[in-house]
Amino acid sequence: MNYIIYIREAFPIFFKKQTLLQGAFVLMLAGLINRILGFGLRLVLVRILGDQGIGLFQMVFPIFVTFAIVTTFGLPVALSKFVSERMAKDNFIESLRLLKISLGFTIFTGIFFSFLFYFSAPFLANNMLQNSQTELILQAIAPALFFVSVASVFRGFFQGLRMMTPTAISQIIEQITRIIVTLIVIKKLLDYSLQYQATGAAIGVSAGEAIGLITLVTIFLKVKLDNQQNLNTNSRLKGKRELCKELIKFGFPITIGKIVASLMYSVEAILIPTRLQAAGYSVTEATSLYGQLSGMVQQIIYLPTIVTIAITSSLIPAVSESLSNANYHELRNRYQEALRLTFYTGLPAIIIFYLLPTKICDLLFGYPQAGNILKLISLGAIFLYLLQILSGVLQGLGKPNLVVINSIIGLVFEMIIIFNLVSRPNFGLKGAVIGIIVRFLIVTILNFLAIGREIGFRLDFKQLILKPIIAAISLPIIIPTTYQYFWNLWQSDSASLILSILVGLLTYLLLLIITKAITAKDLNRILN
Repeated sequence: MNYIIYIREAFPIFFKKQTLLQGAFVLMLAGLINRILGFGLRLVLVRILGDQGIGLFQMVFPIFVTFAIVTTFGLPVALSKFVSERMAKDNFIESLRLLKISLGFTIFTGIFFSFLFYFSAPFLANNMLQNSQTELILQAIAPALFFVSVASVFRGFFQGLRMMTPTAISQIIEQITRIIVTLIVIKKLLDYSLQYQATGAAIGVSAGEAIGLITLVTIFLKVKLDNQQNLNTNSRLKGKRELCKELIKFGFPITIGKIVASLMYSVEAILIPTRLQAAGYSVTEATSLYGQLSGMVQQIIYLPTIVTIAITSSLIPAVSESLSNANYHELRNRYQEALRLTFYTGLPAIIIFYLLPTKICDLLFGYPQAGNILKLISLGAIFLYLLQILSGVLQGLGKPNLVVINSIIGLVFEMIIIFNLVSRPNFGLKGAVIGIIVRFLIVTILNFLAIGREIGFRLDFKQLILKPIIAAISLPIIIPTTYQYFWNLWQSDSASLILSILVGLLTYLLLLIITKAITAKDLNRILN
């Protein structure tokens, strides 16, 4: 893979230790590319498979994610935290030992759970998902368990080094591979039934994860060679048993937390369709509605998580490093930076989703009826973006157990609401959305209070909230006005929608600069 070496030589800044904003920027750029590519694939799949086919694939994915979480045992996040602490003291040798322990564990568990997942597919399909059409999809995605678990360990290691570029490159290559393989396989299966076509998407996932892992291994070999020239052999090295204990102690609550999150999606995949059937919908109608929520609306709502996921990945090692050096001033600054970036990007997104839900769903998926769901869920989406950042801070502070407890509390409230509201015909799918919003809100509040108890509640609310709200006030005025202008000009829904959103976002960005919400100092922290 000589292209990796060429990129490294052309852009050396991306292959050295990066600041919080630099690392977040690299991952955001990769995330944006991946989301565009992934959305392109999603648009094609919706038009080929329809909402029922997408619903079949989405029913399988939460179970796959649950198995992947158990396979990795929280080691990627633990590795990111502990490697960053070692590298703060130039202890690369122990960082490598932590990586070797983590790899040994995930290679074993990856092989074991891949086979278990494959052979338990009939049971999962018929008993858990209660849909025999998902059996082939489960079997096709089983190999990805091994690849994704081992790759996630390498990504955790690179993030601990505060190098986000390897993760970014591998994710882009993985997505491109997934798209190519998925489209080729589905094209071959067009004359077969819907379950076979949906299986093509699962095969694409397995192929993409395999190539992504190969990319990470190639980059690792080069990074290892570079760092071995500057080894600090004077550091006291911990024994293998002590390192294992450290990883497991931190990784266990992370695993539980991720299992809770994954089970949440699995329970949603089972509970929402069944409660919709209790409300009088047929199996096909319930699957289609769930497909609109999980395969369309939630895909749109999760678009801004390009930012939050990137920040969180960069934030955990940054917070751990500050904590290791007892630099609480820097820790609070990084916390404030992360919240600002999240609020600045999340606020205009939810306003756009609320203003133009039907048009967005129609343009992207050809399902304008999903717009009502999008409009409702947008009311609580900002809490989704914030809770991801707050969870990352708590993990960086070494408090993953609090993330678990808060997530469970939120999940309990969500399940109670879904169970009681979705089966009522006057609520239906809206009851599920209300439950999801309540979970976002509760977990955000609990995480915020937990962080405040650790490092204090002092935040610059003028810079954090007031200025972006002032800038965002322009969006409900600018977007409808410019949409109507472009519509009168060209009578094109697509062009009018895209251009009006662009004009609105540019106006919002300009107002952020005018109000000094964004300053030259912010840009310098990214570029230098």
